[in-house]
Amino acid sequence: MDQGQDGIVIENTEELEQLEYAADKNLPIFKTVNVAKKDFSLFELFRKYNKGKVIYEVDFQRNELWEPKQKHELIESILMGLPLPIFYFKQSEDEYIVVDGKQRLSTLFSFFRNEFALKNLRVLDELNGKRFNDLTGKYSIYQSQLEDYQIYSHLILPPTPDKILFDIFDRVNRGGTKLNKQEIRNALYHGKGIDMINTVVKTKEFINATNLKPDKDRRMKASYLITRFLAFYMLFNHQLTENGKAYEYKDIDELLEFTLKCLNKKSDKELKEYFEISVMCLQMSYDLIGKGVFRKSLMQSNPINMNIFETTMFLMSGISLSDLKKTDINLRKRVLRVIESEEFLSCIGDSRDGNIKMYMRFDLMGEIMEEISGW
Repeated sequence: MDQGQDGIVIENTEELEQLEYAADKNLPIFKTVNVAKKDFSLFELFRKYNKGKVIYEVDFQRNELWEPKQKHELIESILMGLPLPIFYFKQSEDEYIVVDGKQRLSTLFSFFRNEFALKNLRVLDELNGKRFNDLTGKYSIYQSQLEDYQIYSHLILPPTPDKILFDIFDRVNRGGTKLNKQEIRNALYHGKGIDMINTVVKTKEFINATNLKPDKDRRMKASYLITRFLAFYMLFNHQLTENGKAYEYKDIDELLEFTLKCLNKKSDKELKEYFEISVMCLQMSYDLIGKGVFRKSLMQSNPINMNIFETTMFLMSGISLSDLKKTDINLRKRVLRVIESEEFLSCIGDSRDGNIKMYMRFDLMGEIMEEISGW
């Protein structure tokens, strides 16, 4: 169970913190990693940023921000010609996602936009009180020094596997709060798919059904729940294709990353449909099962169980209220019978995301679907 410092407790999310990857055993590791060295001037990076080609505003839900003292010392170090630690970017076509160096770049670009004045410089104290646009006349050499300053970077390039990207992300971010998998996915696969998912978790339907408050969830566990539901929904409804063929489930990490890539390619209309499906299933879950939905024994005092969440949501996506009214099924009791069965409990224990147990728990919940609508 993930207790977490944010107070959000969800069962069966331990894999969020397990960043190790399963590399292709047929190839040496060094043949699967493509990292190139590249130098940029700060002016060049700032120009790319203004064109939307440098991305660092991905929301890691992290609290730590640089203090003013750190910002001023960074700029003074550059003006003195001191080297900075290496930056890491993930390059996708002509877009650069910042893997390591977010705080440094955000500070520098903020200074370029004249958003703060230098203070408490110890060596270049004559620059105290000056903003970037004040560095003119006899100080113009400092403006040129900033713009021309070369940063050394490593570009993570295709075909570096996504699972190795997770490990690289983990290694270069160990100085601060260790990111979990969903936070890393939010950076690596940022786009309208993740944005749609993050919108779902802010809806009243999500909050009512889960009792998870967005302002408390600083580690993106709520968006992880919705990501898993949509991944299985798309998988079982044959909406994931790979090389023109139906996607075959291999492991949960690959499924989630493949799903996020697919969602980013969807039209706005399609994304709206996924949003509406998610919200509808949340509302139906709450209305038909009541308080305690998504929890073991359907008891409100228990934490949400990730696997009960995804299977219950999938059940709701496959039934209609009109079909339910035609039966004498008490849905709450029927769901309770499934999630308390030995078979289901074994499918949400160890190795729960392996092929056998994953398919089995959805099959068990699918039996209810068949009873109601002949799915």
